[in-house]
Amino acid sequence: MMKITLLEHQPYRIKKEGEALAFFEALPEICPYVLKKDQWGMPVYPFEIKHTNEGEVCLQAGYYVGVLWLVKQQKYVHIAPKMNCREERVEIDFLKMLLEIYTADIAEKHTRDLVKIYWKEPQIRIEQQKDFLTPFLVVQFLQLLKRITRKGLKKSYYTVEENLNSHIKGKIQLGKHLKQNVFKNQLTAHVCRYQEFGMDNLENRFLKKVLQFVISFKNTHPTFFAGNEATINELITYCTPYFELISEEMDMGKLKNITINPFFKEYEQAIEIGKHILKRFSYNITETTQHKVSIPPFWIDMPKLFELYVYKKLEEKFGREAVTYHFTADYTELDFLLNTPEYKMVIDAKYKPVYEDSRVIDDIRQVSGYARLERVYQKLGLEGSNELIDCLIIYPSLDEDIDFNLKDKKITGYRNVYKKSLSIPLIINH
Repeated sequence: MMKITLLEHQPYRIKKEGEALAFFEALPEICPYVLKKDQWGMPVYPFEIKHTNEGEVCLQAGYYVGVLWLVKQQKYVHIAPKMNCREERVEIDFLKMLLEIYTADIAEKHTRDLVKIYWKEPQIRIEQQKDFLTPFLVVQFLQLLKRITRKGLKKSYYTVEENLNSHIKGKIQLGKHLKQNVFKNQLTAHVCRYQEFGMDNLENRFLKKVLQFVISFKNTHPTFFAGNEATINELITYCTPYFELISEEMDMGKLKNITINPFFKEYEQAIEIGKHILKRFSYNITETTQHKVSIPPFWIDMPKLFELYVYKKLEEKFGREAVTYHFTADYTELDFLLNTPEYKMVIDAKYKPVYEDSRVIDDIRQVSGYARLERVYQKLGLEGSNELIDCLIIYPSLDEDIDFNLKDKKITGYRNVYKKSLSIPLIINH
C-alpha cells in the first residue's frame, strides 16, 4: 500500500511510464469521493484527477485535508494541512482554530459537518503522527463536554439492579433472585430492579467512558496536539471531576434509543463524536497507545473551519450583536452581515490564499449580489437608501495581522468591494 502526499490546492504529477503503468489501469477517471454540493448543486471533490496531453496524471488537491483512497487497497492520498507555505516545515494549526471556535459558543448545527468519516470503507494504515482525525475528534469532544458540564450534567431516570438486604424495591428479578439468594439460603436478600433519578444515567456513563479513552490517548502521546497540550490538559482537568460519581458500567446497545431534551442539545453531538472516537479505537483502550494505526478514510472541511474562525474573530472584535451569521434572504444564505456605526457590510469568508496577490471574479459577483438584496438593506437599517453596501472578502494569511481595518485593501476595478487577510495559526516544525 503506497501513499501520495498532497498539499492543499497544490498539484502533484505522475508520469505514465515504467512501474506506474499498471497502477494507471486501476486509477479512476474522477475522484471517488463527493464531499458535498456547492451552491449551484455541483459536486465538490477533495481532489481532482486530470489526464494531461503530456502523458501525465495531475492530482490537484482542494481545500480539504484528510486521508482518502485513490485506488482501494493499493494507493491512498494524504492531504496535508499546508497551503502555499514558503517553508516546507510550516503547517496550519487547525486544532488551535477548532479550539478557538468552540469558545465562541456557536450553535451546534454550524459545527456538525466539519468532518466526514467513511466507516464502511477499508481502513488505511498510517503512522500515528499523520493521523489528523483522532486529535480533531478529541478537541471537538472535549469542547462539547466542557459546555455540557458548565450547564450541569443531565439528570434523568435510569434503571438500577441491586441485591438488596432486608427490603424490597421495585420488582424482584425472580430468576437471578433464586440463583443468587434462595439456592444459597440467603433468604433476607432480594435481587431487585428499580428506577432512580439522578446523573448516573446511560448518557453520562457513555461520556465518562469516552473521556477515559481521550485521557489515555493524550497521556500516551503528550506532544501530539501540536502546541495545544496545555489547553487540552485544562479541558480534561475542568471536565473530569464532574464524572467522579458516574458509574463505568453501561450497555452500548441502548444508546440507539436515547432521545435528547432540546435543553441538552450538546449531548446529541457529543454522543455522536464519542461514538466516532470509540469506533476509531475499536472500543479497546489499549489501541490508544499504538504508534501505527488503521483509520477509516476521512476529510476535514477547512473552508468551513476557516469560516467559523472568521466568525469568532469578528465577534471578538465587534461583539455578538453586531455580527449576523448565516443570514438568509431570498433563498440565499450569506456568511456574515456586520452592522456597526463604522461598518455596514456584507462579508464572505473565502479559504483561498490567491487573494493575497489576485482575485476571483465569481466570488466578487457572489458577494456583490448579496449586497443588492432588499432584506439585507432592511437588516442593516438602510431601508430606502440608494447607497451601495460595502462588500468584504476575508481570506487566510500566513502573516501576522497588523490591524483590523476592514477597508484598507480595495479590490481594483470594483466599487465598495474590499478584501482583508486574517492570519491563521501555524505549527513550526523544528
